[in-house]
Amino acid sequence: MIVTRKWLEEFIDLDGISTQEIIDTLNRIGQEVEGYKKIEIPQNVVVGEVIECTKHPNADKLNLCKVNVGDEELQIICGAKNVAAGQKVAVAKIGAVLPELKIKKAKLRGIESFGMICAARELGLPDFHEGIMVLDDSLGELKIGEYLGNYLNDEVIELGVTANRGDCFSVYGIARELSAGLNKPLKSLEFKYEEIQEGIGRIVNIEKNNIKKSSHLLRAIEGEVIVPLKINYRLALVEEDAKNKIDKFIKYAMHATGVLLTPMNICNIELENENGVDIIKCFGRYYVGIKNEINVEENGKYLIDANYIDPKYVSEIVFLNGLKTDEYFFRASRGSNPDLKFGMDYFLNEINLQVYSGDIDLSIELKQKIININIKEVQEIIGFEIDEKSIVETLKKLGFEIKSITDDSIKVAIPVFRHDIENLQDITEEILRIYGIDNIPSKPLNFEEKNRINDVIRKIDFMNELRLKSIANGFYEVIHFIFEDKDRLRKYGFEVVDDNLDLINPIIKELDTLRSTLLLQLLDDIRYNKANDYKRIYLFSLGSVYNKHREEFQSLAFVMNGFSDYENPINHGKPKKVEFKDIIDKLSQIIGDISLREGKHPIAHPYQCAKILKDNEEIGIVAKVHPKIAKDFDIDDTYFAEINLNKLNKKVKQAKEINRFQKVTRDLSLVVDKEMNYKEIYDIIKNLNIEELKEFYPIDIFDLGEKNSLTVRFKLQGNKTLQEKEINDIMEKILKALEEKGIRLR
Repeated sequence: MIVTRKWLEEFIDLDGISTQEIIDTLNRIGQEVEGYKKIEIPQNVVVGEVIECTKHPNADKLNLCKVNVGDEELQIICGAKNVAAGQKVAVAKIGAVLPELKIKKAKLRGIESFGMICAARELGLPDFHEGIMVLDDSLGELKIGEYLGNYLNDEVIELGVTANRGDCFSVYGIARELSAGLNKPLKSLEFKYEEIQEGIGRIVNIEKNNIKKSSHLLRAIEGEVIVPLKINYRLALVEEDAKNKIDKFIKYAMHATGVLLTPMNICNIELENENGVDIIKCFGRYYVGIKNEINVEENGKYLIDANYIDPKYVSEIVFLNGLKTDEYFFRASRGSNPDLKFGMDYFLNEINLQVYSGDIDLSIELKQKIININIKEVQEIIGFEIDEKSIVETLKKLGFEIKSITDDSIKVAIPVFRHDIENLQDITEEILRIYGIDNIPSKPLNFEEKNRINDVIRKIDFMNELRLKSIANGFYEVIHFIFEDKDRLRKYGFEVVDDNLDLINPIIKELDTLRSTLLLQLLDDIRYNKANDYKRIYLFSLGSVYNKHREEFQSLAFVMNGFSDYENPINHGKPKKVEFKDIIDKLSQIIGDISLREGKHPIAHPYQCAKILKDNEEIGIVAKVHPKIAKDFDIDDTYFAEINLNKLNKKVKQAKEINRFQKVTRDLSLVVDKEMNYKEIYDIIKNLNIEELKEFYPIDIFDLGEKNSLTVRFKLQGNKTLQEKEINDIMEKILKALEEKGIRLR
């Protein structure tokens, strides 16, 4: 967005305020200044009046002019085609230093010339015309001999206005920002234009009106369009291009006020809505706020439409319909000025033609957004206690309407031109930028550590921990769809989702329901890996399963097939087949201490199946796959476990000091009755409460006929290096307790 100081001064009094202060203020309140340029006419360039203009006697393309420069009349030779008597022009007197040359007395084709009648580009101004620059009173009453810089000197400021601040894409919008930043009121503008008695209704007829999303204010004008120097000059300074004379006034008024203006020739108008787009038909089509395809001929009679459309709506409709856009969309999508009368009056005042009385007002009422702001919340966001009075005054400066004030809150009505204000945070930002961030005292940055971990994160971390432990224990993770074959689930006795809750459009027939177990998919994986000649297959899967009510649960399942990775002391360390105890050992390493109780499962071996208990709560099942089921899947001995993770929670571990002394391993081979459960032996040893006994577990069982031989491994560790006698005493104590229960050493 480009503005000039003199253009700003039309809307706000800047007397006594330097341009540097203006730039600093704009930067301070968030309107970043990206460029600055000072326009300064060279000295000795004055306003002159061409008194006489005749052809040069010795050159067809030169003119011999007599020019009044106030204190004298100068003879100047000029080659411009458009020079004529009676014109007021820019005259560079002898001694003037222009950007590309110094003016000296010269002789052209035998006749002396005492100065130069200048074009804009020759004075260092934008090149916005042909021939010499003809002056008029649009920039002020011209005085012959006056320094031309008094009329044309200006300062150009370029701002990087963000896309959400559509209210600042106009000179008036920037002046409004300066009004708040400098605490100076905007000027009260008076618009004057001549109205003729004939009303607009006599020459304009609305044949159809189906507009729904936009507002319109129509006026009709008549007369020859003459573009004054001020319009041409300022449009050049702000780099606005125009198609023709009427378009120059349109661009000028839009840049000044931010109101969308559309020119048309006088016609009968149709206003339609097609696919959500408001359209004006008049010798072409104007897609409101999107694109103008109306062809305007400069015939002396014009219809001007000031219009507005909601920026969010027009952006959405362009995106959804893939519409082509032009400059109108740039302004409309960022939020044009909805004060249509202000834009229209400014335009009519500048163009200075006859105006047909009355207007056609097709405006939609715009509702102000109301937001309650809590003063304490504003202060907390800013980090400083700005008092209530300062908050109210700042909001009023910005055009906010204060509806009511209570002890701790303010009800605020948002100005209709502020499309970017949605919530408390937006209003707080407005307060802070006008109050001034430099006025907020700095304070040390205070870091407060807060626990941001919730139950969901804890559960995810726990599941990831289970994955890592499973991998560390030799398992490979497999991932499947959450879908299963409903007939297969029923065949093997698993629960299935109720028909009325099942998938409506399954991918394929074999994946027509939500799975209620992970095990069948894992058994498929065992079969695939066996077919590829893998000898040790340890797999696990962690994911969602569903009950018949389609309620979701997290499940963790394991399968083990092939060789065990535990040592086999009887077979001289050669691998042996996986056994029931192998999967139990793995589970205890992954989920901690567990106990077992007799259980049943649809695909389990009837005599090798147990419920898994942790802290006396049932959390899952562990078993050997039933031989018939194994045959169905074309696999051999396989062990599985499935755990309901909704019943398994991570416990906070308490760190213990690491014992630096070496562990000692001893084995006892015991002769036990075949009817005796290992749990009885475990309890006998556990109840001895031997401090040095860190762990013990069975490693082998052998059939002796009437009795069994059970080998138990013991791991001992003390707070010092254990001596052989101490180790033997501990083992004797254990053996003695076992012998009292009829268990003897083999």
